[in-house]
Amino acid sequence: MEVPAATLSDHAGSSKTGTHNEGASSKALSSEAAYTEITLPESSGQHTPPRGQNIGNEANPEVVSTPHAPTASMRFDTLEDAQRHYLAFARRRGFGIRYNYRKKSEVTGELIRAALVCHKSGHQAKTKEDTQKPKPVVPERMKNNNVRTDCPARMALKVRNGSWLVTEFCDEHNHPLLLKWSLTGFLRSHKDIPQEDQDFIRILHSVNMETSRMMQVMATLYESVEGVPYTPKELANFRSTLRAENKYTDMQDTMAYFEATKLRDKDFYYRYKLDDEDRVQYLFWVDSAARKAYKSFNDCISFDATYMTNKYKMPFAPFIGINNHGQSIQLGCGFLKNELSESYIWLFESFLIAMDGVAPTNMITDQDGSMRAAMEKVFPNTTHRNCRWHIVDKATEEVGPFVAKIPGLREEMNDCINCSLTPEEFETRWTLMINKFNIQGHEKIAALYKKRSNWVPAYFMHKFYPFLQTTQRSEGFNAVLKKYVTSTNSVIEFVHQYEDIQAKIMKAENKEESDSSLLTAKKWCWHPIEQQVEKLYTKNIYHRFQFEMQSSMSYNIKPIGENRYEVYCITKFVPQYHNRAYEVYADPPNENYRCTCCKFERDGIVCCHILKAMVQLGVCEFPLKYVLRRWTWSAEENLVEELPGQPAVMPEESRKKMWLSVNCNEFKGLAMCGNETEDGRKIVRMHMKAMKKDLAALKRETEKRAKKVATSSATDPAENPSTQTAQANCPTQQVPPQVPSTGPRARKPPCQKRKSTGSSTSAANNTTATAPNGGFTDAEPSETSQANNIRDPRVSNTKGRKRKKAFQKPLDIGRKEIRVCKQCGSTQHDFRTCTQRGELADEN
Repeated sequence: MEVPAATLSDHAGSSKTGTHNEGASSKALSSEAAYTEITLPESSGQHTPPRGQNIGNEANPEVVSTPHAPTASMRFDTLEDAQRHYLAFARRRGFGIRYNYRKKSEVTGELIRAALVCHKSGHQAKTKEDTQKPKPVVPERMKNNNVRTDCPARMALKVRNGSWLVTEFCDEHNHPLLLKWSLTGFLRSHKDIPQEDQDFIRILHSVNMETSRMMQVMATLYESVEGVPYTPKELANFRSTLRAENKYTDMQDTMAYFEATKLRDKDFYYRYKLDDEDRVQYLFWVDSAARKAYKSFNDCISFDATYMTNKYKMPFAPFIGINNHGQSIQLGCGFLKNELSESYIWLFESFLIAMDGVAPTNMITDQDGSMRAAMEKVFPNTTHRNCRWHIVDKATEEVGPFVAKIPGLREEMNDCINCSLTPEEFETRWTLMINKFNIQGHEKIAALYKKRSNWVPAYFMHKFYPFLQTTQRSEGFNAVLKKYVTSTNSVIEFVHQYEDIQAKIMKAENKEESDSSLLTAKKWCWHPIEQQVEKLYTKNIYHRFQFEMQSSMSYNIKPIGENRYEVYCITKFVPQYHNRAYEVYADPPNENYRCTCCKFERDGIVCCHILKAMVQLGVCEFPLKYVLRRWTWSAEENLVEELPGQPAVMPEESRKKMWLSVNCNEFKGLAMCGNETEDGRKIVRMHMKAMKKDLAALKRETEKRAKKVATSSATDPAENPSTQTAQANCPTQQVPPQVPSTGPRARKPPCQKRKSTGSSTSAANNTTATAPNGGFTDAEPSETSQANNIRDPRVSNTKGRKRKKAFQKPLDIGRKEIRVCKQCGSTQHDFRTCTQRGELADEN
């Protein structure tokens, strides 16, 4: 629907806002243009149509009041003001706009002329079909083009006397206009995301919220999906823009952030290695909280690599420990270019340097050969255990069908693995099982037995692996991590998300510490031993001790020798211990106790069998040597520096963004309430004018005060020349880069700060740079300046663990599967030529 030009001219001419004659004063021009912006809030992209519109009915198009049309001799302070005004008018009329041209002065280089036209202005571009080029085999994607009709609608402007003057305006269209307000939001010129929305979306993007969830949040703020002035596609494109902000400076931003972090966290440590092209190959970092925790909890470390955490496809390798509450804690992490032995060697050496040369006592990993070779070189005295789950899961895929065909084999194999207490017992039971089921020639089962010392529990009964036989803690951390990061994240984004996880872990640990210190656990039997250890153990460990006390009721005891007792089960089944009997050595006068289940050696708490012997022998005081300090609530005492209590304060920028969202919602509600009646609209306008006047006065006062402070600061050095000389003679301090204020979360943040220092060593083909602590040599400025030339890594070729149901390539469709003998499981022959087949026939 088109509005006659005469009607528009009359409507615009009767208005007193935003227009005046060319000879008006510049002061009046400024106030008029400013008033135009207030009367057109839709120019910001957040305007909502008045109530009472029939939005969903196509037969009754939305009828909205048209804003004041631009007229010749209308002035604007800036070109952006003119664009916003014309954009608001265009959306009300039902068309989009774009720039036709913007010309600059040849003398000053500033814009002096511009023209805004309808989105259908101009002629359709003609494309010539290339007859020589063969047509693509794959059909091209269907595209919807905007057909231009040479629409004459336009608004031309030029600069005159410091403001932009409308020299030409035409509102005649040669195409149908959109009659529904909701449809205009799909025009390109009306898809712009307002700045205040961009700030809020940036916050949501920083926590890796999905685009669909972001749209739900924005629809809630706008009170309807139709009210959101942009589509999910525009939101996704804006997120791509955010991800591209550090496209070529990702590692430089990361190193700058690490340097700034060292100013807040004096024991923060990081290290990286560059290749021939100055691209990052490896990266390792750890904060002070983890380094201090490692001093108490270096007895067991879980290590594993995971994928899909960054856009470079670099494997992420975290070091996971166990604190005194039995919780998983982060003890450093790294990015690797690949999973070769030299990569793990570099990472383990970096970890060893950060931890002051103290290697972990025990480690559990998956069965990666490169990882094992690196551990043997860097941690030669560390006990290395493979994850049982990975080995059993892989064995299930390979020998599961074969084992399932033999009745009783699966149960006896599980019993042999789970219930053997010593290596000798396991080997004996395994040999009996092999002979019983006549499976000596099965290659996969033989290979599983060959690796027995790396994963079978019987070989680690005297090693401290508390409450775990698998890399479940690493797997659990990786699962949580992938809720925070995706394969599109940059390294600097990953670092921020990693710190958020660290903060979450620290908060959970503080909660457990508070519960252990302030709350009293519920007693089960009120035995003196139970009451004694309740004051020593943390809450979670005390609950595990209570479970052992309860399990002791499922056993009875009888002497079998001097200080030797047999503890046998009187119930059908006891969790974790099955139904077998155990031998306990108990010497109460000397406070010596041992059990063949070796739970104290494995988990650090006594078993139910020893507790049964203690109760039966009348022991009322628990020996303190069987209370490991690492399980007590004071395990980390005096490990960190205390910081005087400071209230948590939200950063000023975050506070501004929060209040902006709150105020926008409140003002929107007031506007909708006042729009119901004419009197309400008058009240809203009156208060808006008053608020604008007060805010303008406040702004002028603030600028005046700031100018006065700046003037006084500039005159002070001249009045005090001695101070100026002293400042000139003092050494120049390096200014840290401007990075976000959020740093790594520590259990108890250090109270001291120090200058940022760095050290680096250069080799022939690579560079290894280290961010030292107090025990390392400071570097020269020329050496640390290499951080400015660091380049982002290339996308890694590592593919990670293969999926069970991988995509089948066309070349693999015709391939035959490997034939397996149904009798013995061998791949070297089939059932027809199996030698065991003849032996079985002879026996029958």
